[in-house]
Amino acid sequence: MATVVVACPHCGQHVEPSYEGDADFDGVRQGVKPEYRLTRETCPVCSNPYDLRRA
Repeated sequence: MATVVVACPHCGQHVEPSYEGDADFDGVRQGVKPEYRLTRETCPVCSNPYDLRRA
């Protein structure tokens, strides 16, 4: 499991999502095709969804 520090693409709040697996992290996007998505998260501040992108 890995933890990364990212900024929400909607509000800019820094969050620390975790994801399982060994894939390489390559950023945060509002919408990523399923084959490039590591996980879908929800911002704890603005409640908008965002995706962790696979390299």
